[in-house]
Amino acid sequence: MEKLKNSTILYIEDDEITRDNISSYLKRQCKNLYVAIDGQDGLEKFKECEPDIIITDIEMPNMNGLDMAKKIRKISSTTQIIITTAYADSQYLLQAVNLHLIKYIIKPISLPKLTSALNDCEDFLDEDVETKRYFDKDIFYDSYTKELIKESKVISLSKTERALLELLFKNHPAPTSYEAIETNVYDFATSKNAIKLLIKSLRAKTSKDAILNVSGFGYNINLMD
Repeated sequence: MEKLKNSTILYIEDDEITRDNISSYLKRQCKNLYVAIDGQDGLEKFKECEPDIIITDIEMPNMNGLDMAKKIRKISSTTQIIITTAYADSQYLLQAVNLHLIKYIIKPISLPKLTSALNDCEDFLDEDVETKRYFDKDIFYDSYTKELIKESKVISLSKTERALLELLFKNHPAPTSYEAIETNVYDFATSKNAIKLLIKSLRAKTSKDAILNVSGFGYNINLMD
């Protein structure tokens, strides 16, 4: 985690006890830690400090975390943003995806969850990292923006479609099993038939050859060389 050790983090949390506890951990993970007590304070410190990573609560006085993130996204498309909240609200989740946030952590914040989110951030701290995965010259998935682009247009993806693509990319060049898809993509037990329908939907949005069957095992992504 060398890049993370040299990074700067802005942590925004209105609860003093949580803020002090998490701050003590974050100070050991980065070069410089900046702390804010609400969204307005966070926005001002962002403009002043230009941190590499932002970790912010949603429900805060003066300005909530999502409204702050929207304003930050107008300034910077590359700052890594991690959202923390006590509420698993689907509307919040959708906004988090649209804002290209790295992680959405449900409170209470555990150190393993936070460490995992910071590890994901580290993958994008190098400006030279390639985030686009091409199916062909006109179709690609951007793992940073979480967008599927086809012929210069953004193709809408469901939560499960995006999760499956991410899983297939993560395991590539190895194939991904039916069991791994069921465990990592769905929040409930599902069937092979449901997985096949999900694959069919993704092929329609990409191309018929974008995802290959691996007989008796699962699927593999088919990327352009």
